[in-house]
Amino acid sequence: MASEEKQTDTPLLSALRSAVESQILVGCISLVLYFVVGYYFVPIAVPDDPTMINRMIFTVRWLPFVILPTIMAIAAVGNARNKYLDKYSDPTKPEQSSPPVMAVHCRFLTNTVEQTLIHIPALFAVATYLQPENMKLVPLLAILFFVARMIYWIGYQRAAIYRAFGFAMTMFPTVFMTGYALFCTLYSGATYGIQND
Repeated sequence: MASEEKQTDTPLLSALRSAVESQILVGCISLVLYFVVGYYFVPIAVPDDPTMINRMIFTVRWLPFVILPTIMAIAAVGNARNKYLDKYSDPTKPEQSSPPVMAVHCRFLTNTVEQTLIHIPALFAVATYLQPENMKLVPLLAILFFVARMIYWIGYQRAAIYRAFGFAMTMFPTVFMTGYALFCTLYSGATYGIQND
């Protein structure tokens, strides 16, 4: 059995790791501040009669904020392809690999589709378990998704290392929602709030 060599970080790698960790920490602090301010100080109308149907309709109406980053990314990729059409007309040829700006937009699009794919079901699941007075978390989560994706994209265009802040602000709420929904399902049951007629 070969012994594993312990890898030591170079000064540059240590600085990069520290920068990413700092961004994640600032992202977590920003999340707490966002939810405290949004929940307690921003007036958000919620359904008066939060039946399951009303909860779903309310959630669906906030989904354009979640979907908008994907639409914007598709437009950015299309614009970049059009801008560089003369040099990069066939992306299947290795010698015509995408310019850096297009590569960033494509990676942002891919990551945003992945994030959206897990965020939307988590948002719906949470909406079925929230207490009526807590339904304002649905719009807060939807708006946060949009803002966090934009922060991620802007950071990514600046340098790949600056993605961490936006990523943390996107991923942590989705993970929390998923965990909360799983807890509620296990604790309260999957039939919670469903009327048996």
